[in-house]
Amino acid sequence: MAGDSMLARIVRILSAFDHAHPSLTPEALAARAQLPASTAYRIVSQLMAYELLSRDADGRLRVGVGMWELANRASDTMELGRVARPHMARVQRFVGEHTHLAILRESEVLYLERLSAPGAVPNIGAVAGRLPAHASAAGLVLLARQPARVRDAYLARPLRAVTEHTITDPARLRAMLVHIRRNELAHLSGHMVAGTSSLAVPVFDASGTAAAALGIVVDTVRRPPTEALVGALRTASQGITADLAAGAPDTPGTADAPDTPGADGGADAP
Repeated sequence: MAGDSMLARIVRILSAFDHAHPSLTPEALAARAQLPASTAYRIVSQLMAYELLSRDADGRLRVGVGMWELANRASDTMELGRVARPHMARVQRFVGEHTHLAILRESEVLYLERLSAPGAVPNIGAVAGRLPAHASAAGLVLLARQPARVRDAYLARPLRAVTEHTITDPARLRAMLVHIRRNELAHLSGHMVAGTSSLAVPVFDASGTAAAALGIVVDTVRRPPTEALVGALRTASQGITADLAAGAPDTPGTADAPDTPGADGGADAP
């Protein structure tokens, strides 16, 4: 695109890779980045020199190990994942399906960590992947902790249905968020993948901000949600919260400012 800065072009090239496109030919990369081939090739050469991109044996381009190094050196999200991992492992041993950790990024939930068992139900929430906040338990439990103005802005935008069970009616979602905030628990069935249920609880940092959501995805029939599953999630969330408070690292959650009194009729007090 004419007039783009060099930084914008670099970001477009790096953003061309995703879970559906982990590797790309140089031509495909230029097309996905919407750059002239000559421009893309020149930038790719520079990125490869710093190991931010690499080329495999077939000549296809991939994100390089240099990106992994940079992300792990001083990332708040990496620190949050490191703290959460032992607690997630205990939940996963009990659940035996999927356990994940996610944060809210504007209108989407971003998955930081995921543990999955062999033969587990399908789960489209991939690490470093994003999904609509209203269609996931993790997204709803975090959205519920946002100020009323943030929730209102989210509900005012078009809401995409992922399955026939995804709730897209703003009034229903608003009522759900009140309930979720009060109970600090979100439970959805079939909103992402038919036949699956997802549960999520908030994880708080040292300041009391909802820094992340800890969730599970299970087979609705084989492993129906029970109080025991909820208890395992809450125990793990409390453990992560305590560890974050002990280390007091800066965490990447969206600010959890209190609503003004009566913003939702007082019904969504925690």
